[in-house]
Amino acid sequence: MSTNVTSSDQSRSVAQLSFPLGPLLLAVLPNSGPVAGGNTVQLLGLGLSGATSVLFGATPATIVSQDVLGLTLTLVAPAHAAGAVPVTVTTSSGTSNSVSYTYVGTPTPAPPTATSIIPASGPVAGATPFVITGTNLNGATVTVNGVPATVLGSDPTGILLFGIIPAGSTAGNVPVVVTTAAGAATVPGGYTYI
Repeated sequence: MSTNVTSSDQSRSVAQLSFPLGPLLLAVLPNSGPVAGGNTVQLLGLGLSGATSVLFGATPATIVSQDVLGLTLTLVAPAHAAGAVPVTVTTSSGTSNSVSYTYVGTPTPAPPTATSIIPASGPVAGATPFVITGTNLNGATVTVNGVPATVLGSDPTGILLFGIIPAGSTAGNVPVVVTTAAGAATVPGGYTYI
């Protein structure tokens, strides 16, 4: 009879053994990710085997794999608005404590600013090298009186933009506009064809 009892005990799956106090979460790695979700996250804890759901706030995650010892869970994070949310695991023994996970939004790029153009004047024929000073000038295009200038590049900090003035139609002061994906800025004083 004792043999039958031993046989029955040995046939029990490790995954069916529950943590006596319910699941306990210790950490989420990494502890942050994109608002779009879709990234792989690992939960560390005790009694996590047999997890039936993982919630990020009120949003369920997709469980990819479970450690039979109940120490880890691998999952795919769901999409969620930016900010910190509690992560919990539910098993047949109950729902765990929560650990914090932070959703990080894509930062909005700052629009360019323009403070000056050097030199501020040049011949109507154009071909004059220029430097525009300002901020967030990386990847910018420049127009002089609506005509595209040749942009040679910017410094890594985005405070200097280098280019060549296009030919003008007549002498006079004209607007200079710097444009990036985040917006546009007009250079104070513009440029004067002489």
